[in-house]
Parts: sequence; structure tokens; C-alpha cells
Amino acid sequence: GKKKNQHSHFLSILCAAPVSKPTIVTSNITAVETKDFSLTCQATGQIHAYQWFINGVAPADSRILLSPDKRTLTLIRLTRRDNKGPYECEIRNPFYSNRSDPFTLDVAYGPDIATIVHSPNEYPPGANITLSCVADSNPAAQFSWLHNGQPVSNSATFSIIASLSDAGTYTCTASNSFTGLTRTATKNIIIYAPLSKPTIVTSNITAVETKDFSLTCQATGQIHAYQWFINGVAPAGSRIQLSPDKRTLTVSRLTRRDNKGPYECEIRNPFFSNRSHPFTLDVAYGPDIATIDHIRDQFATGINVTLSCVADSNPPAQFTWLQNGQPVSNSASFSIITSLNVIGNYTCIATNSFTGLTRTANKTLMIYAPLSKPTILTSNNTAVETKDFSMTCNAMGQIHTYLWFLNGLAPGGNRIQLSPDRRTLTIRSLTRFDNKGPYVCEIENPLFRNRSDPFPLNVTYGPDIATIVHSADEYPPGANITLSCVADSNPAAQFTWLHNGQPVSKSATFSIIASLSDAGTYTCTASNSFTGLTRTATKNIIIYAPLSKPTIVTSNNTAVETKDFSLTCQATGQIHAYRWFINGLAPSGSRIQLSPDKKILTIGNLTRRENKGPYVCEIENPLFRNRSDPFTLDVACE
Repeated sequence: GKKKNQHSHFLSILCAAPVSKPTIVTSNITAVETKDFSLTCQATGQIHAYQWFINGVAPADSRILLSPDKRTLTLIRLTRRDNKGPYECEIRNPFYSNRSDPFTLDVAYGPDIATIVHSPNEYPPGANITLSCVADSNPAAQFSWLHNGQPVSNSATFSIIASLSDAGTYTCTASNSFTGLTRTATKNIIIYAPLSKPTIVTSNITAVETKDFSLTCQATGQIHAYQWFINGVAPAGSRIQLSPDKRTLTVSRLTRRDNKGPYECEIRNPFFSNRSHPFTLDVAYGPDIATIDHIRDQFATGINVTLSCVADSNPPAQFTWLQNGQPVSNSASFSIITSLNVIGNYTCIATNSFTGLTRTANKTLMIYAPLSKPTILTSNNTAVETKDFSMTCNAMGQIHTYLWFLNGLAPGGNRIQLSPDRRTLTIRSLTRFDNKGPYVCEIENPLFRNRSDPFPLNVTYGPDIATIVHSADEYPPGANITLSCVADSNPAAQFTWLHNGQPVSKSATFSIIASLSDAGTYTCTASNSFTGLTRTATKNIIIYAPLSKPTIVTSNNTAVETKDFSLTCQATGQIHAYRWFINGLAPSGSRIQLSPDKKILTIGNLTRRENKGPYVCEIENPLFRNRSDPFTLDVACE
């Protein structure tokens, strides 16, 4: 044979024997994927050429390298699929050839990926857990299992009965001693124990209306999910918010009606669930409005009065009562026996320490004592006709209204005026007839009334007209003269008598025995010191003495016929009238003339026969008269 890489430059004649069957010898005991691997065609004899066949075809690939003599075939970066063969090497000389047995390359690879056969990750205690690990490997991988880093098995598959201590990370390690590779796979096994009953824990001790309030589902164990129920239904609405893990439920702006529940929280894991006891939310609210129970505002003294205050509140409101700003009770209701010192404003204060709210209600109590009997007081001591006069209703106590009655009727007319509070009644320009009353004033309040005693008004008036009672104006000496004066007046007038300006009596009536000195003017003065009025009346009294006998005096010593002749009735005393008689008859005829006072009788143109008389003159006054002796006229002839 020829030595490798040797060439001759001369002609020689070769004798070739048949070649033996070649064998394929590998560079390494094991062909490992991704490694280079060489196959050498091992043969003896006169070999002129080496030829390789892969799967019966001459190799052609950039990853296949042949040595210069083509005896050695090197595979670059073995792959399990492309490079397993079979490989054959053939040797040849000019006369003989021989081919090796096919050589299949057992490419060691892997393990590629360790995979734990699909099985649940979660188990309850007592479950049978079987864990199997697979990994594509040549030769078959060797397996070992670790539990939380501690070896538990050296087989591809192993089983355990689940307990809580079996939870954790299981690691499958697949190794190939030929490739030197190791692959791992992990699986977390969770063992779920039954869940304990959760409890609901609140964010605040008290849930307060209009405030936000949170409830937290308090539980221990392997909890995967929280679920809330309100009245048995999943919560809904913009005012309900859940934390990201749904463990905490927050109610915004609590209301007493919508948010009382009951609330339940449920915890779950893949095998177990448990639900809390129902939790009813006791929403604190109020007090809304403080209201004092309806009672009257006005009471008589001595009455048992109970004041009660109510206010819708949770928890129940705490109450405080103030009387005129001063505390009097710390209960919702309290009682008092009415008296004047309990009059005033009562304030009920309802508070709720949980909500911090306070509400108030007010009530004014008026206590009325019985009214004492009023009396009527007058503006003046005396009521005087034509003057204004006022009467005041005088009374003590809680008086709301004054009323007046005149003769049992309400007063009317423009002459009667009442003060704005009606306490004082004023009569304008009193009259004795219209305004004497009786008057009664009445006082009242909502519970009591009382009236004064009737008050008759004693209207002073007059004296109206002073009048001297009818009596004679003329008296004889020695007569009993009684003078009486009357005047309508209240009170009775005081009388004074004057005689010719001089006081003679201070009584309404007085008497005298007539004498000439008692003649004159008598003045009765009637006065009323209450009205300040004075009235007078006068009477002239004439005292007539008896008349002396008159005499006839002539104008001439001689009566001459045809001449005029006068006769005068000569007399002294209180003579009221003169009267003449001729021949016992009253004189008549045109020739007889009397002086105006009839004292002188004149005869015109005397005649002897007709005018001789006798003549008589008579004098008189209201009480007396007297006549002269007869006078015969001796008429002389001319």
C-alpha cells in the first residue's frame, strides 16, 4: 500500500491482495450532541481510497469534515437527528473494495427540558399526590426530587399522602452523565387546610351616619379570595367600595336604613370556603329633631306638669333640660309642681356622643296664679259734671286683659275712651244722668278672671238754679216771714242768705217776725264746693205798716165856677195807689182829670151844680187802705 501523503515519481507495478472488511472506530466512547465527533475507517491492506456514506449517500454538509486521506470523518456540533447515520466507510484499491458494517451513531443528548407531568398544584390534606418528571435524554435521564431543597426521591415518579407539611416547592432534577447536562423543573404544591370561620372587624367602634365606615374580613389560613354579601346579595352601588384584595368593604356616607345589613364575608381557597356570622351594622345617627311632647303652654299654680323630650337617635340621645338657661334635669322627662317661680323658657338639649350631634327644642311655660279682686281707683276725689273723669282698674297679678262694664254692658260712645291697655276708662264731659254707672272692671288671663265690686259714680253737679220757694213778697209788721231756697245740686248745696248785702243766715230756710226794718232785698246764694259753682236768687220783701187817714188839700182856697180846681189827696206812709170817689162813685167825664199817680184830681170848668161833691180820696197798699173824710166843694159864682 501507499503511505499517506507520499507520492512517487516513478512507475511501479503493484500487486494488490483483497482488502479486509473495515471497521469504524470513534474518537470518543460517546457521541454527545453539540460536540464534535470523529469516525475513523479502520482497515488493513492495500487501500488506495476511503469513501464514506451517510444514509447510503456520500456526505455533503458544511458541518462534515474529512481528513485529507478521507479516512476520518468529523462531525461538527453533533445533532441527534441529523447525525445518527447510519455511517459506512468503504476502502478500495484498483482491484478490491470492501465496506464496513453500517454504524449508527448513538448521539447522547439532553436532558433537554425537565417537565413535571401535569398534575394539580393544590390539594387538600389526605389527598394522594403523585409527581412524575420527564425529560428527553439519551441515555435516559437520572432523576432526583427535592422538597424545599431536601431530597425526597431518586425516581422519576413518587407519591405521597398530602399533609400541610408537604406543601412547598418540589424540584425535579434530570441529569445525563454522558452529556454532563442537568435540567430542573419545579412545582409548587399547596396544601389547603379547611378555613376557620372569618370575623368582621370594623374600622371604628361606632358606625356614624353620613360618615364613611369600613368592615374588614378578619381570617387566618390559606385564603385565595374574599367575597362580601349584604342582605345575602353581592354588594353593588357607587357608595360601596372594595379594597383591591376585596378584604375590606367601605361604605361611603352611611345611612341608617340602607346600610344596616346584615353583612357577611366569605373566604375561599380552591378546596374550602367559610362564611362569617351575619354582622348587622348598628348605624349611629341623630338626634334628628328634638321635640317636646305636646302639652299646653299655660297652667294654673299647683298643677303637676311633666315635660318630655323625644329625639330619634341611635344610641338613644342623652337629654339635658334647662330652665331659663340653668340646668334642671338630665333625663328625658321630668315633672314640676307649677308655681310662679317655674315660669320661663325650657330648653331640651338632646345629644349623641357617638355622632357628636346636638339638637334643641324650646317651650315656654306660663304659670298663672288666681287673680285678686280688682278695685277701681278714680283720677279725682270727686266726679264733677262737665269735667273729664278717669277710673283705673287697680289690680295685682298676671293680667293679660282689662275689660270694663257700664250697667253690665261694654262701654260705648265717643265720650268714653280707653287707654291703650284698657286699664283706664276716661269719660269726657261727665253728665249726672248718663254716667253714674255702676262701673265694673274685669281682669283676666288665659286661666283666671275676676271682677271688681260695682262702682256707682257719684257725679257732683250744680247748683243748677237757685230758687226761692214761692212765698209772699209783702208782709205787715209782726207777720212770720219764712224764706226757703232750693237748688238741685250734688252734693247738697250750701246756702247763705243776705239781707240788703248783709249775711243773715247759713241755712236753706230761715224765719223772721216782720218789722219795717226787715224790708229789702233778700239774696239766696247756693254753692257747691265740689263743682265750684255758685247760683243766686233774690226776693224783695216789703213790710207794710197801717196807713194813716188821708186829707184832701185844695189848690186854691176858693173854688170858682168856670175855673179849674184841683184837690190833692194828702197822706204819708207806704202808699201804692190813690183812688177818688165823687158822690161815692169813681170820677168820670172829660172835665175830670187825674194826675199820673192819681194823687191829684183836677176839675176843669167848675159848675156849681155838678162839681160840689162830696169828694173822698182813698189810699192803699197791698195790705192796708184808708179814706179821707168827705170833702164838699163850695163852688163860688164868678
